[in-house]
Amino acid sequence: MARSDFKVSVTRLGKTPGSRLEVDLSGEISEVFVSSAWVEKGTFSHLRGYLEAVHGGILFTGVAEAEMTTECRRCLRQSKSQLKVEICELFEENYQEDEGDTYPIKGEFVDLGEMVRDALILALPPAPLCGADCKGLCQVCGANLNEVDCGHRDDGIDPRFRILDQLR
Repeated sequence: MARSDFKVSVTRLGKTPGSRLEVDLSGEISEVFVSSAWVEKGTFSHLRGYLEAVHGGILFTGVAEAEMTTECRRCLRQSKSQLKVEICELFEENYQEDEGDTYPIKGEFVDLGEMVRDALILALPPAPLCGADCKGLCQVCGANLNEVDCGHRDDGIDPRFRILDQLR
């Protein structure tokens, strides 16, 4: 198994359901992004929670955190904030890749890295805003209306279709 910051030995859990192992890890995960939100490459993610032996596998319950960068869908301003996501996932001894939404136990280890990456991707906002009151960009000159009043009017009509008003 390749080196991973989130690889954990589960030998101490044994096969006794209910036994627990506390987890507190930090490390890099592979690239995480959706169209307008991402966790930059090289950013460290923090994971804490516990692994618990259950019948047929190991259950992880905890929280993952990382700093995300978002690009506002109205004004295109980038901002950074903390992304925090609760996780509850099962690692199975008899893992079947094409069956279910679980993760494999590989020998005496579980690699929590893929689980963290998946959870962060699902938690990223698909269409972020810098604020609910964001005014966006001017349709005429492209100025950021949060920073400057360019004086152009916005009557709600796309300027490309104004020529159609002459057909009335």
